[in-house]
Amino acid sequence: MRVFKSSLIISFSLFFLTANAQNSDQFSGKIVDETNQSMPYVSLKIGSSISSMTNPDGDFSLRIPVGTTGQITVSCIGYQTLYIPIQQLSNPVTIKMKSAVSQLQEVKISALNGEAIIRKAVHNITQNYPVTAFESTGFYREIAKIDENYLSFAEASLQILNPGYQHNKEKDRIIINKERNLKRVGDRAVDNPFHAAVKGVPYVVLANDLLKNPGSIFGERYISKYNYTISGYTAVDGEEAYIIKFDQKTGINEALYQGSVIVIKKSFAIASIEISYSDKGRRFAKSDIAFLQRPLLMLLGYHFQKTNEMLSLRYTMNGDKWYPYFYKIATTHQVEAKRQKIAGELLVSAELFIRPVPAVKSDFSKKNIMPENYSFQQGVERYTDQYWKEFDYIKPEHTLKDLVDKQAAGKDIN
Repeated sequence: MRVFKSSLIISFSLFFLTANAQNSDQFSGKIVDETNQSMPYVSLKIGSSISSMTNPDGDFSLRIPVGTTGQITVSCIGYQTLYIPIQQLSNPVTIKMKSAVSQLQEVKISALNGEAIIRKAVHNITQNYPVTAFESTGFYREIAKIDENYLSFAEASLQILNPGYQHNKEKDRIIINKERNLKRVGDRAVDNPFHAAVKGVPYVVLANDLLKNPGSIFGERYISKYNYTISGYTAVDGEEAYIIKFDQKTGINEALYQGSVIVIKKSFAIASIEISYSDKGRRFAKSDIAFLQRPLLMLLGYHFQKTNEMLSLRYTMNGDKWYPYFYKIATTHQVEAKRQKIAGELLVSAELFIRPVPAVKSDFSKKNIMPENYSFQQGVERYTDQYWKEFDYIKPEHTLKDLVDKQAAGKDIN
């Protein structure tokens, strides 16, 4: 069983708008570490129903209803959790986080080793994660490009019904709140020389939740194919956690993985997973992007060589259970077509940031569900933040924003 059901690309950033605090419910800023370096994918929460996270450049934006009181909880693995009263913050604001590693107590290991910790974590999944269905709302972005040339750029606001972390084959369900597929990114036209789309990518992202679908990482047939080591300790929301590093064993002729897993010491809950291809098996990698497998493309002279797969998963505590809040998957291929004068790196990636909804409120009947082979089709000419209006959206990272800023000012494309 492969980790990825197909391959993709996305560039995920964060909820970000600029406005005066007294006139708007959008709160924005930047999060940095002790050396003033930007911190990507930091979680921000107000209670259980308002949340966001920073983009790859450390920027964030949080939709806060006027009159909301309380505090913002800012958390990141390996750093002290901050609790900041809303009334004490300006807009925008820079938040500095401090490392929590020095605060960790010494952890003594007895019979546990890296593999034993992973096995215990897998065994405890139904104890640490919700086993009944829950709804989430989130923002999604998928991107495909060859080098700096965009083949596709799609975004969507989604409602998601997760069946829970129990041992069954029920799949996630998705409702589209709003979507768009860009025809231009800044001053560049979106041009797909393959004239084909990767379909059903949000479902692919959700299917790569390794706690529901262990695949070739945590599956029983695969655990013994890796070497696991305890490389250190860190903190997650004040709790001590193991840092488990893993890599495929020498002599296994498969394209398997290397990476790290953060496991809470007390409960053995998995807080994050980061994987990519192992150098030991990279040469066995095969393309698995659906449209790249079409024989017609090979007849036309296209050649694809997969170079990497990447997966990032993060979970957060809500009440007494852990819930997913961030998914990112990406694949890279070297692509060449002499006749079409194409040669470069094909990147396909997708990111999804979600937050749980207190109760299942949406109508997830069959007539409302996004088809599994769906590709986003609501075309718009240019990127503009105003498109989302009442919906939360994800701010593009700086490299994309530079392109957008080149377009004529004042255009509002709906």
